[in-house]
Parts: sequence; C-alpha cells; structure tokens
Amino acid sequence: MATVVFDGLAWQQAVSPWKSGPNATILLFCVRRKMVGRRVSQLIAGARIRPLRIGSGIPVTDPRVAVPQADNRPSTGQPDPLRGQPDAVRGQPDPLRIWDGVPLRNPAFTGRETMLLTLQRALDRRSKASVLPHALHGLGGVGKTQLAVEFAYRYADRYDVVWWIPAEHQTLVLQSLRDLGRRLGTPETANLQHTAGLVLDQLAHSSLRWLLIYDNANDPDDVANLIPEGGGHVILTSRNQTWSDVWDPIEVDVFDRPESIELVQKRSADVSTADAERLAARLGDLPLALDQAASCQSATGMPVDEYLAELDVRVRQLAPGQQDSYRTTIAALVKLALDRLRAAAPATAELLELFARLGAEPISGGLMRRGRDARVSPALKEALSDQIRLDRAIRQLSRYGLARVDANKRVQVHRLFQLVLHDVLDAEAIERSRTNVHRMLASANPGYPEVEEFWPVHAEIGPHIGPADLVDSELIDARRVVLDQARYLQQIGDLEGARRLGETAVATWSKVENTADLGPDGELTLRASRNLAAVLRLLGFNERARTMIEDAFERLKNSAEFGPDHEYTLDAATELAPNRRVAGEFRDALESDQDTVARYRRLFGAEDPATLAAEGNLAVNLRMLSDFPGAYRIDSDAVDAWQRNVSENDLRLLFAQVNLARDLYGLGRYAEALVLQQRVLSPFREQLGPRHPWVLLAGRTMAVTLRKVGRYAEALAAAEEHYLDTINRYGQEHEHLLAAAMTLANSLRVTGDLARARGLAAEAVDRYLRVFGDDHPLTLAATSNYAIVLRGLGEHDRARALDERTYARMRTVLGDTHAYTLCVISGLANDYAAAGDVPGARRWSDTALTTSRTSRGDRHPYTMACEVNAAVSLLADGDEAAGRALLDRAVAGLTEVLGADHPETVAAGEQRRAECDLEPPPT
Repeated sequence: MATVVFDGLAWQQAVSPWKSGPNATILLFCVRRKMVGRRVSQLIAGARIRPLRIGSGIPVTDPRVAVPQADNRPSTGQPDPLRGQPDAVRGQPDPLRIWDGVPLRNPAFTGRETMLLTLQRALDRRSKASVLPHALHGLGGVGKTQLAVEFAYRYADRYDVVWWIPAEHQTLVLQSLRDLGRRLGTPETANLQHTAGLVLDQLAHSSLRWLLIYDNANDPDDVANLIPEGGGHVILTSRNQTWSDVWDPIEVDVFDRPESIELVQKRSADVSTADAERLAARLGDLPLALDQAASCQSATGMPVDEYLAELDVRVRQLAPGQQDSYRTTIAALVKLALDRLRAAAPATAELLELFARLGAEPISGGLMRRGRDARVSPALKEALSDQIRLDRAIRQLSRYGLARVDANKRVQVHRLFQLVLHDVLDAEAIERSRTNVHRMLASANPGYPEVEEFWPVHAEIGPHIGPADLVDSELIDARRVVLDQARYLQQIGDLEGARRLGETAVATWSKVENTADLGPDGELTLRASRNLAAVLRLLGFNERARTMIEDAFERLKNSAEFGPDHEYTLDAATELAPNRRVAGEFRDALESDQDTVARYRRLFGAEDPATLAAEGNLAVNLRMLSDFPGAYRIDSDAVDAWQRNVSENDLRLLFAQVNLARDLYGLGRYAEALVLQQRVLSPFREQLGPRHPWVLLAGRTMAVTLRKVGRYAEALAAAEEHYLDTINRYGQEHEHLLAAAMTLANSLRVTGDLARARGLAAEAVDRYLRVFGDDHPLTLAATSNYAIVLRGLGEHDRARALDERTYARMRTVLGDTHAYTLCVISGLANDYAAAGDVPGARRWSDTALTTSRTSRGDRHPYTMACEVNAAVSLLADGDEAAGRALLDRAVAGLTEVLGADHPETVAAGEQRRAECDLEPPPT
C-alpha cells in the first residue's frame, strides 16, 4: 500500500527509519477538483472589465530566448503514444511561441517513461475548457523537478506557452506571472496580486495551449489562489503532503534497478554493471543520491569499493551506533564530497558551505562577485576576488554532483543537500557560513531600491534574506539589505511581500536592546517603520499606517542622534501629510509640509531635488485647500528650476509641468492647461508607459481639460481610456480609480448619457464612503457630483436632500469659502430653482456669486457660471433689468474665456442654469 512521504524533518517524523529499495515510496500528485480557493475573479476584486482574449496572432517567441525543439522519442524504445496521430492531436501546426524559465534539459535523464506517459494521459483526459491542475509531489531527491523538466521538453510541441514558475516563495510566483503577463500583453497594475489575477484570468479565457509548471510549491496558502482555474495544463511539484488533501496523488517511486544502473554509468562510464548495482543497492535507488555519488566517484577516481567504504565511515561519524537513515545517508554523501574538496579545493568547500545559509533559489556567480570586497574567510575571499577562480570553484561543485549550474553561471544546490549541510558542518563551519553569507550579501547589495537599474540584483538577493536570517544579523549592513528589500518590493508592486518583510523587521528590531541602530528608537527600526507605514497606507490600512508614521516621526524628531533636521526625520515627515490627507485633515497636512519644506530649503537649498520634491507635496496640500494661486507659484518655480538644470524631456521636469497644468485647471485657465498637458503627455508616456501612475494622473487631467474647453466627445474618449487603464492598474477600491470614475461620470453627464453617469457616480460614492468615510472632503465632492446627475434625471427631491446634507458637512470640514463648498452652494441654488422656490434659488445664487468673486476672482469660469445662475434667478423673480445686465456680463465673460461656441456659453445665452461639477484630486 502506498505511503505518503515528504521531505526534511517532517519526513523523518512520519517515516523512520528510511528503507532503501523499491518499497521506498514517493508521490506524484494528480489534481482532483477538491481545491478550496477563491475564484480568480474574487482574487482580483472584480477587476475584469472585459475578457482579454488572445489567439493565433500572438507574437512569436522573443529571439533572445532559445526555444527547444520538441523531442518525443522515448529513451527506452517504448512507443510514442502520439506518434502517428493527426497533427491536431500532436499539436504541431503552430510553433512554440512563449517559453521561459524551464531549466536546461538533463542529458543524463534516465527512465521514467511510464511516469511521463501517465502524466501526459492524465493531462489529456480533461477537456481544455474544464481541465484541472495536476501536481507532481514526491520526496526530496526523487527527481520530481527533473521529471517536470523532461516533460516540458518532451511534449513542447503540444503547447503555445510553456512557463516555469519558481514557487517556493509567493513573491517569486507573482513576479513570474507578471513576466508572463508582459509576454501576453496583459495590463500591468501597481499591485502584483492584481497583475497576477489578470494574467490568470487571461489564460483561463485564452485560446492558447499553455502549460504552467509550479516548481517546489511547498506552501499551499501562497500558491493555491495563483493557479488558473482552467483552459490549459498545470504541473505542480512539492514536498508538502498537504497537497494530497487538495489534489489526488499519483505515486512516483524511486528508480527501478536498471534505471539506477543506467544513471550511474551515464555519470561514470568506467563503473561496471556490478559496481553500479552495488552502489544503487546501497543508496536505495534514490536518483539524487545516485547522481551525486556517481559524479563524486568520477571526479575523484575512487574505486566503488573505496567509495562505499568511505561512505560507511561518514555514516558512522554522523550517527554512531544508530540505524542508517535516509537523511544520514544523504548527509554522509555530502560529507564525503566536502572532505575531499577541503583537501583538494578549500575555496570550493567554503563556497559549498554558503548554501547552508542561502535560499533554495539559484544564485549567480555575478551576485557572488559583487560581494568580493566583503571581509569573508580567506579561501572564499580568494575565489570571489578572481572570476577565473570563482568559475573553477563553481565547476567543481558541478563535477562533484553537489550543484547544478546553468549557462548563466547560476548555481543551485538541491534543497536536500542544503538541509543536510547543517548535519555535516561543525559549529565553527556553520558560523563561518553564516558570517560569510551575511557579509557577501551586504557587500553585493546595490542599495537605491527606487532605481530600476538595480532591481535585478535586489530580485536575486530577495529569496536568500529569510534563509540567511538577515533580520537577526549582527552586521548592520546585512540588516540594511532587509530595509532595501522591503523598499524594492514596494517599488515593484509586491505590497504584501513588503508588508510581511517590513512587519518582521519592525517586530524583531524593536525588541532588541543595547544595539545602537535597533530597539524602539534605533535607526533601522524607525526607517523600517516609516517604510512599513507607507505600504500599509497603500494597502488601505489607514489608521494603522497613520499611527505608525506619527510614532516614528516623533521618535526621530526627539532623538538626540537624529533630531528634526536629520534626513531620516525629513523623510519620515514626507509620509505624514499623505496620511493626514487620507484622514481628511487637509490643514494639518499643510502645516506639516510647510515645516518640512522650510527645513529642506534651509538645509539643502531651494533647488535641491529633495527640496523641489517636498515643495511639490506642499502644492498638493494647497490644491486640496483650493489655494490654486499658491500651488501655481510653487509649481511654476519648480518648472523654472528644472528647466535650468535638466533637459526638456527629463521626467522630473515633465512631472512638474503636469502639476502646473493641474494648477492652471484649478485657476480656470483651461486652454492653457490643455496646451501644456498636450505638450508633455507624449514624452511622458514614451518614457514611462501608458499605465505609470504619473502618466495616468496626467491622462486624467487631459480628459478633464478637454471637457472644460468644450471638446466633449474627445473628453469622453479620454475619460473612458483613463478609466480602463486605471482599473487595470489599481483595481476597484483605489482612490485613483474612484477619481477616474468621477471624471468619466462627469463626461457622460455632459454628453447626455445620464443613466450610465448615474451608475458610475453612485458606485463611486459608495466606495468613497467605504474607503474614506462620511465626512471626508473627497466623499463629499463625489456626493455633490452625484446630486448633479440626479438633478439632470429629474430626481429633484433626492438631489436636494443630498446637497443639504453635503453642504452642512462641507462647511464644518472645509469652511464656507472652499471651492468644494461653493460648488455645493451652486447645486443648492439649482435644487431650489427646480422646486420652484424662486426666493430660495435667488438667495443661494447670490451667496454663491458673492463668495466666488472673493475666493476665485471675477475671471474664473465658475464665477461666471454663478453669474449666470444669479441672473436667471433675478429674471425669474421679475427683476428684468438687473437680471438681463448680469446675464449679458456673464455671456460676454464666458465668450472671452471659453469661446462663443462653447456649450456653456451657448447654454448661458439660452438662460439655462449652470452646474459646477468637481474633480476629486488624489491625496
């Protein structure tokens, strides 16, 4: 009867002692539809706007990627089950188009023909529309990954897409799915979870024939919701027996004896069949053990008798007086090879020791060479300092069967070998390994996680941070690697990964005592807290984010080591205002940024990039408070400063110009805003792509200004495009998506599609309520827009009720003269007019006009809209002379500012009341 077995310590607890021979059992899991997991559509929170389908027109494979030719020839002479079948069955008409990540094919791959055929038939039994995931699951060292690799090459011609996904860490799965999405043309979002959901959804609806291979998916919680629901094939390898509760297992046993003998003789040609059989019997026909033993025997030239004798000595050293076990045998193999290397190649031995503390993912020679300046042990230092010596050491690891090395000099030591290194190494060697890894990674760390040029290095370092235990390192530069990694994860959109790492660092470091940079007031703790607060805010944990950043800022400001003018304190201060704006505390945010700007100016000068960035944040606050003249002064100075120091298409200059266009819009200078936005948007998009956050915000300003200059059809098209791009990048609950929905609703309203405008506006108001609360200015602004749509639909009583409640809250939160409050007052005047309350309409219209002239000025289009409404109220109240004079003044002003043919100018001439809609800004 089959026994479920799995890897590592848990395996020892379940199955002990280890038994060699054909009765040792390993499992290959074939998926059954028992998987408990959310639907992809739930995972991405409804982010699908419309199915994204791809067909035969997908581009051919990137010419830089070598695509293998499919090879369906079984190595044992068994018949190919597909040979002689029609092309439609063999899948040959279309060439393989997308192939990436699959490890190099193992030229010594042996046997497994029955298992390959079983897997192929299991995949083929399901129709493409309802195919379920399939999983390979086996004991470490049985060759489950090699089986998956061979399957990918053997059946390559059956698929349009073959994609290998390293699945030991969720971040790696997310990054791999993002990369696949880029090849498929899937929209990329600011959150890797959302991006992955879109890729999975696209695959599920695609006509492509695809195969995804999730390698070493050992934590179902990390992977279960990142697997397509259907439409193709999935192979999953794992050491975790929990998958047996999710998918049906198919057993994968150790080698049959003839397969073992064949593998040994492939690795060591001078070994006789009898000696190969003795070696196979001693090692229980376990593929990993046989491969390593044969490689080591070949590299050293030891006779098999001598090799086995030395192996037995190592077993007795590791477990004196105990029965031989699986783990002990593997450890003895590694110790024998390590002892030989220490005598013949000390640098290679110390290189192998590193893998006791490195992660299971490959590490490149290039990354190790980046650490050549580290103060590591002498033998390793010699290898890292010279590329030829390092390459030689890497080759020796491969020759001894201890590591696999690909064409890019990426080294991967099997997880089982990494595990038993802890049994093999003495305390001194374990400590040397830990110290060397910490110092090497610290030296290799490029820093500057915000700079995209360094992202590949941060990506390669990431999987090793946990296994190396860098969070608990005594070396400050090693702990800085953790800090940089969390920032990097935030930059690439893995917000959950950044949160997990940040929370681990903060929780660990804040408890440390008597260490300068740690403890609740330590540098690294406070910097990690600042970064974590930013991530929590982006994830919507607003209260927790605010509490954390307020605490970190106060500790930095009051610290004797740092104080209010230190760079770390100022950096923390820049995160204060966004949290206060999210809370609706615009004036507190303004005061915070005013203080920060003053310090930047005094410490670094007016034109330092950090000062200009801080002033840009200050301008955001001024726009929130409708102080557009003040924001305009700041942003125009910033544009001048950048123009003196950078080229015309520098991103910093373009960003400053986009902000200036927002100020011009707020000042009512719509035509100028549009001209500036049109000039900068094209180079902005070319450099950053269409869905970069800065580009999206610029695209929204374009849609808004097009509407305000009267180009309604173009405005609607731009607003539709912006809405789709924003939802694809951010998902449904992000504030930028809510703002995009408002912009689109306003465009739909002016083009006459009131029904759709109502649906969008109502949904946006509901989400503003959930995200920001009842009294937040952004919620109130959205509610005012919704009331305008309801008025247009004739729902006058409901619109008036909304406006009255909104006005009362606006006055409390923002005051009587804020631009938002004025727009609600204009709405109330129109509510009273719609109800036939002429005195009420006249009173509210006069209030709006008087306040608008004071706060906005006579030349602002909204002031002229207030004049139109006041004039119409006068005419309705029988004051013909005053009403006519005021109306003529308003029409003349609108003609001069907007043009005679502008829809609002035409409507004013027809004595139709004007609406003053709002565009809620991003916080």
